[in-house]
Amino acid sequence: MIRTSMNTLNARQADILREVVESHIETSSPVGSQLIARRYAVPLSSATIRNEMGCLEEMGYLTHPHTSSGRIPTDCGYRYYLNHAAFETVLPEPLGSRVTEEVQRKYQEQKMLDSFLDRISSMLSSMTREVGLSISMAPEQDLEHKIDELKLSLRGLTHILEKPEFHDIHKLKALLQTLEEKITLKQWLLKKAQTAKVCVSVGHENGHEALEDCAVVTARYSAGSVGTGVIAILGPKRMPYRQVIPLVSHVAALMGILIENEGDYE
Repeated sequence: MIRTSMNTLNARQADILREVVESHIETSSPVGSQLIARRYAVPLSSATIRNEMGCLEEMGYLTHPHTSSGRIPTDCGYRYYLNHAAFETVLPEPLGSRVTEEVQRKYQEQKMLDSFLDRISSMLSSMTREVGLSISMAPEQDLEHKIDELKLSLRGLTHILEKPEFHDIHKLKALLQTLEEKITLKQWLLKKAQTAKVCVSVGHENGHEALEDCAVVTARYSAGSVGTGVIAILGPKRMPYRQVIPLVSHVAALMGILIENEGDYE
């Protein structure tokens, strides 16, 4: 019987789980013990790794498609990885400087906040090949009351078609219908995004059947008394979190600084 509560892993199990998650992110394919043996920093036999992967499956962190002997992470596996892996909170150089210059340029080119948000959503999408989203600002206490007035910018839907997770036409249709429900989507993103940090919601954590194959990385951007809004990236659960998390963090912080300092948006 598969247990789904969070079990404590020993160091070797945690390392193997991390390698399985990151290998699956890179390849989109089930991961076998031989691949982990080649990637793993400490020499271990394929048989030893296979046994540990079996333990991880029993604990509910891995599963395997019936057509493959390799494993893929479960939602619990992704959550353990996200909770325990060390993620950078800043973009490496020179990427950080390039992103800063690009956001500043888009800011200077647009004097309408809605147009700026469209540019930001498009940038997030093009940099990650995922769906980029943004929500316009309102004072924190007014967000729920002004949900109808908040602009939702969504860019990069065509990237969904590139992902093997969404080749099932019924799953794709359900996902697209969900993304068309603008009010519900805005409420959901505002609920998921917390003020002080980047948040990741994965699989069943999304609370919607159409989003069970998805992960969403969200962050608030805040501009003092002007208000707060949200930016997000939506993609498959095997999203490249090591790149996406610092990107969302960097862009959200920069947007808040620019808007608060300038304060001349319409």
